[in-house]
Amino acid sequence: MTNHTQRPIDSVTLKAIYAASARIKTTVCRTPLEPSQALSALAEAEVRLKMENLQHTGSFKIRGAANVVASLNTDQRIAGVIAPTAGNHGLGLACAGHAAGVPVSIFLPCSADPIKVSAMKSYGAQVTFFENIEEARQAAIVAAQESGATFVSAYDNEQMIAGAGTVGLEIMEDWADADVILVNIGGGGLASGIATAVKAINPAAEVWAIQSEASPTFAHWKEAGETIPVELNPSIAEGISGYIEPEAMTWPLVRDRVDRVLLVSETGIKAAMLLMLNQHSHVIEPSGAPAIAAVLRYAKELSGRKVVCVVSGRNISDYRYLELVNEATL
Repeated sequence: MTNHTQRPIDSVTLKAIYAASARIKTTVCRTPLEPSQALSALAEAEVRLKMENLQHTGSFKIRGAANVVASLNTDQRIAGVIAPTAGNHGLGLACAGHAAGVPVSIFLPCSADPIKVSAMKSYGAQVTFFENIEEARQAAIVAAQESGATFVSAYDNEQMIAGAGTVGLEIMEDWADADVILVNIGGGGLASGIATAVKAINPAAEVWAIQSEASPTFAHWKEAGETIPVELNPSIAEGISGYIEPEAMTWPLVRDRVDRVLLVSETGIKAAMLLMLNQHSHVIEPSGAPAIAAVLRYAKELSGRKVVCVVSGRNISDYRYLELVNEATL
């Protein structure tokens, strides 16, 4: 067992999520909850899709980023924000910072998708590249300390989590008697935010967090009931893969508020991308597909239930998307 000091999580509440919703309502759009006839038939369930890929930045990340920027004081706004990211977090922060006149610096791995990098630059963000995401994270921490800018984790941040939780708030407002909400999990901000909102409004509803077998940190932690070393491998879903700090505030939130953490294969993620193209005419990125992949893998367990899949993002370059869907089979 590894021992780490966890920060209090009492501030991550339904009240905080409602406050975030009020703060960000002019920056983000309310996304639809669309029925999926194909997935409903496959699982013999009633399946609806929460289409966060339709945010104008192409990802749910704008919700937390807008909440962070709106919560800065005057001095913090002048000093700006710094964030390490695989892509969508930086894009959301760049958009929110641009709208509010707050300087944004993004630290990226060299493998970042060019379409995301281009979009960040279009919002005026300063972009710096590093060998991998962990090097980018460490460098961003140092840069924030030296410059006085605010370091913004994609998940280890109360305002990020509350902003992401507005997805769960909208789901409950549109379909309060949903039985199961499937949502991807990387650092845990989206899953823990959604679980906080959903459980407060409908305690009977279940939240299942889904991640790739290649990067199964929370699945192993949840099974063990504690933070343990986890072997990580490269994943096509880079936005939900990589090292998670054991002391991150999302761990106790996931431990206490998320019902299950389940795994899907890299092959399953590709199949989910293809299904979304064929059945719904939506392009989604690998990190946006795990909830769909979970319906394919766990269909029997979902039979007869009211199921929401959070489709979290669409940002992927055309050549990479075509390569992945051409490899997919259904």
